[in-house]
Amino acid sequence: MEKEDSIFSKEEEILKIAESLFKQDNVDKEIVLKEYRNLVKNYKKLLRQTKTVTRVSDNQQRKLNRILERLGRYVSFQLFKKITHEKEKVEIRTQRKKLTVFFSDLKDFSYTSSHMEGEALSEFLNSYLETMTQIVIKWGGTLDKYMGDAIMVFFGDPEFTSDEDHALRCVSMALEMREKMKDLRKKWYDLGYQEPLHFRMGIATGYCTVGNFGSSERMDYTIIGTPVNLASRLETAAEADELFISHETWSYVKNRFMCEPPQKLHLKGFHHQILAHKVLHVRKEEEDNIFCIEEFEERGVNIKIDFSKISKEEILEMISNLKTNSIS
Repeated sequence: MEKEDSIFSKEEEILKIAESLFKQDNVDKEIVLKEYRNLVKNYKKLLRQTKTVTRVSDNQQRKLNRILERLGRYVSFQLFKKITHEKEKVEIRTQRKKLTVFFSDLKDFSYTSSHMEGEALSEFLNSYLETMTQIVIKWGGTLDKYMGDAIMVFFGDPEFTSDEDHALRCVSMALEMREKMKDLRKKWYDLGYQEPLHFRMGIATGYCTVGNFGSSERMDYTIIGTPVNLASRLETAAEADELFISHETWSYVKNRFMCEPPQKLHLKGFHHQILAHKVLHVRKEEEDNIFCIEEFEERGVNIKIDFSKISKEEILEMISNLKTNSIS
């Protein structure tokens, strides 16, 4: 307020003089005219000052907007919003939250990139990451980082909706990425890349530690925890264009997406077998969680198997027993 008073104090003084003159019964016209001239003169000065201040303020605002726009390209939209809009101290702090974590990378990209020139590799990789990032933004994921051709995304922080919604949006994002890869492969082929590139994905849900890690001088907003490692290992276990999800993720999305029978995987870093599900597509109206084995129907046998309650290994054992019994 002190700065504002110093700018307008002269004008306020003139206004007070003018008001006092108008209250007098006998007013000297010469005095009024003189004060009026002073008032006009000072308000012209005030207008010039106001225009200058406004111009400087607008320039500063434009500079700030450009800086914020550049900053926004280095962090996720959700984190950018958290930094610029919320009255929260930026400090080393973490919390435990249930998140759904996504990993993807291009299969055999190391071999492919070794046969590409640096400029072509940069153009190729940036084109891929740009396309995938737009899909991440569309589904509201928090883009954690790029690691070469690998992408890490999570759902559930800073913006929380529900555990089920996070899992559904994450799987929906992954399936859209898979569809978009078909267009990219055609585009890359037309540009002269002979070897078709495919990618693989892994998703896991569980409690992670999320927040600012690092030092008071340099922080990184990221997540750590078993679900992060699991999503990464599921992605590594997937084949070309496959999406593996953890059993907990499957429990949230099973009514929306069709999956293959669960598989027990031996994953690096995990001492026990991991139950994983391969996502096929969005569930159609006529599909449920029951699978029919056609070949036994021809023999008058109709077998329905609920894959949510039985593993693939048990199914294969049952089929083997049925075949043995049918022969005998």
